[in-house]
Amino acid sequence: MKEADASSRITLIDVFRGVALVAMMIFHGAWDVSYFRLLHFDPGASPGWTIFARLIAGSFLLLAGISLVLSTRNGFRPRPYWRRLAMVVGAAILVSVATWFILPQGWVFFGILHQIALASVIALPFLRLPALATIAVAALFFIVPHVFRSEIFAAPALWWVGLAPDPPPSFDYVPLFPWFGCVLAGVALGRIGVAYGWDTRLARWRPRFAPGRLLAFGGRNSLVVYLVHQPLLFGLFFVIAHVLLPDTAVNAARTDCVDRCVAVRGAAAGCEAYCGCVFDEMTSSGLIKPLLDASMTLEQSTQLRDMAGSCTAKTWPMPPAPAPTGETPSAEPTGSDP
Repeated sequence: MKEADASSRITLIDVFRGVALVAMMIFHGAWDVSYFRLLHFDPGASPGWTIFARLIAGSFLLLAGISLVLSTRNGFRPRPYWRRLAMVVGAAILVSVATWFILPQGWVFFGILHQIALASVIALPFLRLPALATIAVAALFFIVPHVFRSEIFAAPALWWVGLAPDPPPSFDYVPLFPWFGCVLAGVALGRIGVAYGWDTRLARWRPRFAPGRLLAFGGRNSLVVYLVHQPLLFGLFFVIAHVLLPDTAVNAARTDCVDRCVAVRGAAAGCEAYCGCVFDEMTSSGLIKPLLDASMTLEQSTQLRDMAGSCTAKTWPMPPAPAPTGETPSAEPTGSDP
């Protein structure tokens, strides 16, 4: 979301950023639909959606690196730089605070804005290094996470580094490794472009048609668009899920329960009966909402396991095998979680 100086903007960069914003809206919309269980799919478990999300994040960071070069090509100006950095830091803090209260199970402690804010500082020395050296360092950031990880970085205070054995829970996690490599790649590309005069030639281009101009407008105001679009989308799908189609999320969770059960047991009728029993019990006990919100307390989880055991005994004559716990009833009826 970092932008070049207004006096030397390259509109094509704004258009590219606008395209990335549209792609981001599509992904966030899909995520919201999945989160509210309006459709039976999980973007986080789909390789295609995962690649799509990474391409979006990488595009923003690449453009942030290019923009850093463009905004300093005529000399480093402290006041505009610190003003832009303060805006990004403030927006990152706002995102963290909002998600802490709204989505505490996966709050954003180091997302795309946090990465851009940090990268805007630590990328400054690379503005004077040869482009090849910057590319080499970028490659290291891409390679290191694949060859080295340590429990030292599993401490919450070091999650932002990105070298823990397993990623921490967060709905938007963009740590230093490997993502700073995208920013450095953008810095190198920007340096090469300026050296060959590409920036001067590209600065003459303007979009001729309305879609291009709209994308450029969004790109020029990307930080505002970023902050506004997800609350609007989240609110829209919240209303659809809880007001217009209030039973959709419950039906989707119940269908998921049956599908997972059939995959293990292979008995559709028994699985329908088991999941029906569990969801009827949860409805009467007021556990549906915390289940769908993934906000169940330890006491509620224990209560749910007892319900699952009772429904298993009613549905399946054979002793149940242990099954993994989860946010929704598990595939296999058991005496623990449903």
